[in-house]
Amino acid sequence: MNNFVRRAFEKIEKLSIDEIKTLVGYQASENELLGKVFDTLDIGILVVSESGRVLACNTSTKRLLPVSRTMAEGSSIKYVVNDADLLHFFNTMITSTEPISEPSIEFHFQRGDVVRTLEISHDSFVSAVDSIFQHDTGKRHVFFINDISENKRQEARLHRSESLASLTTVAAGVAHEIKNPLASIGIHLQLLRKAFQRKKKLSIDDAKRYLDIIDEEIERLNSIVVDFLFAVRPMDVHLRLENINRIIDDLCSFVEPELNSQHITLKRQLAQFLPKVLVDENLIKQALLNIVKNAMNAMEVNGGLLSVTTKLQQDQISISCSDTGTGMSEQTLSKIFEPYFTTKPTGSGLGLTMVFKVIKEHHGEINVTSQLGEGTTFTILLPVPKSERMAIEDKGEAYETDDTGS
Repeated sequence: MNNFVRRAFEKIEKLSIDEIKTLVGYQASENELLGKVFDTLDIGILVVSESGRVLACNTSTKRLLPVSRTMAEGSSIKYVVNDADLLHFFNTMITSTEPISEPSIEFHFQRGDVVRTLEISHDSFVSAVDSIFQHDTGKRHVFFINDISENKRQEARLHRSESLASLTTVAAGVAHEIKNPLASIGIHLQLLRKAFQRKKKLSIDDAKRYLDIIDEEIERLNSIVVDFLFAVRPMDVHLRLENINRIIDDLCSFVEPELNSQHITLKRQLAQFLPKVLVDENLIKQALLNIVKNAMNAMEVNGGLLSVTTKLQQDQISISCSDTGTGMSEQTLSKIFEPYFTTKPTGSGLGLTMVFKVIKEHHGEINVTSQLGEGTTFTILLPVPKSERMAIEDKGEAYETDDTGS
């Protein structure tokens, strides 16, 4: 209620008939203006009383939601809402006495051949008019209905484009990788044929050196195909709310003996009171292990320091792994996540590709900084779910644990 109307109500007994008519006319004009704006909004707005009666709804609400044509002010939502899940959401928001950690939710509705995705959020308020007239009508519950179908379609198109680009890169890597074993098989088949032509008859011992190499190359081809399938096949991800510090602590304890054997000191700086994040524990551990292994390879000659740090950055948790190893050139840094790219003679070139893929499956980001001769830092950013943002008690100063994790 605006201040002008509030003051008028406070002095209503002193106002003349003409002044009251002016006040009512002013309020009617303002209500008409607000009503027109209300009805022209693309976002649906539904206001419901604590008893479940519709107090107000705009045209977009009726257009977007599966409701009956009889929906109007005074209607009970249980009789006009034609979707059980949606009605359950409305009732939950209206009747809950506790703060709702997830006051918005997405719904999918089929309209002909088109699937619409709606994001519905909730808020509530107590009317200022009630306090003036000492009415006790309870809270008003406001639902905002936003059609995000096009946003979802654009996200899907972008994801398909990224997947296609990634698949093209992987396919190019596979084509490059299979050339060498195929060439080797071809060469040894020719040598085997020539040896047979010379001797007319070959013993197993004569043919063994050729067959052994052909077998090795076939195994190599099989390994390339298996790695290719891993790179392109969707991961079976099972996300659960987990304490990321516990996962990292477990991993550090697991790799610590091997780090010590290579004269690498492990330093953990894990922020206190971090909110939980949605992760697949096994996959995130494997991704972090690959980063640690990468750091170990960079420090295998002279040892060094591996620092693992967690902290809260706005709505994300940051996980950093920093080593004091050999570092990487800008050229190497630009290619490290590409499939089959490796600087090691025996590397598969898929370790960091797997890391990148796991982090993307967790809707996170990964960044790398490095300098030759100084070391490398991998930084992973994981989003904090809305349900956990409310539970943050302290954005926290990092505490250091010793290398035993105590």
